[in-house]
Amino acid sequence: MGARLRVFLTSEQDRSLQKLRTADVPQKVKDRAEVIRLNAHGWYVEKIAAHFNWARQTVREVLHKWQKFGLQGLWESQGRGLKPKWTEGDMKFLEECLTKEPQTYNSHQLAEKLESDRAIKLSPDRLSRILKKGVIWKRARKSHKQKQDPRVKEIKQADLDLLQLAAATGEIDLKYLDESGFCMWSEPSYTYYFKGEQKRLEQTKRRGRRLSIIGFLQPLISFVYGLVIGGVDRKCYIRMMEREAQETAKTGRMRIIVQDNGPIHRCREVQQLWSKWESQGLYIFFLPRACHQLKN
Repeated sequence: MGARLRVFLTSEQDRSLQKLRTADVPQKVKDRAEVIRLNAHGWYVEKIAAHFNWARQTVREVLHKWQKFGLQGLWESQGRGLKPKWTEGDMKFLEECLTKEPQTYNSHQLAEKLESDRAIKLSPDRLSRILKKGVIWKRARKSHKQKQDPRVKEIKQADLDLLQLAAATGEIDLKYLDESGFCMWSEPSYTYYFKGEQKRLEQTKRRGRRLSIIGFLQPLISFVYGLVIGGVDRKCYIRMMEREAQETAKTGRMRIIVQDNGPIHRCREVQQLWSKWESQGLYIFFLPRACHQLKN
């Protein structure tokens, strides 16, 4: 009986082969790299063949190619295998669509766009497998980032941090005001996009009437709210603020309301009430423009 077929690896070669397990390479290359490592760690050809459900001759060919060509021997020779129907340029085109176009995409929509714009036909399943190398299926979100002033945002964030510290030590009552509602308008849906990032869609106009809510949240302490059919107008806002001012006057403590710059929050009728509310101990902290996330 001849000598057992065995390869020997340096520590650097072993690390290179191990890295291929998570690299963006064909699965066949990953399997062949694992065959080399297993053999170097003492596995016989028969055991490796049983592990991968391969023919023994296939395992021997992988080991011989490693001995002859090194890492290059793990890849298919030129001219073998089915030629891909797509190029890197096609995937770059899809990446630009995901990045620049103000809409969400699923695999069926991307496949249709690739066929109509690039004359490349791929099934949605096949396209999904290709996209998984660099993108992920996740929810998009609407964005106002382009409207923000970074300098003003930084200053306001520092001020808000101080208010939150004062509230934590019991010096003031800090509440967050916001309005929301439900209507016949489609929220941003799921889309393919790049790993570690989130697609943002500029907000469009809402359609139809809605059930609205206006609320004051004091974290871990209370949540006071009111419901209204339609939108929250200045009368609803003033009614809720008057209630807060009356309660503030009874407690004798300073109360700060954190809110955005919505039109009803700054209309003339409301501004005329600011001095009255302040005399009762109720003050307003306005967030910087288009920075609603600071309330989170």
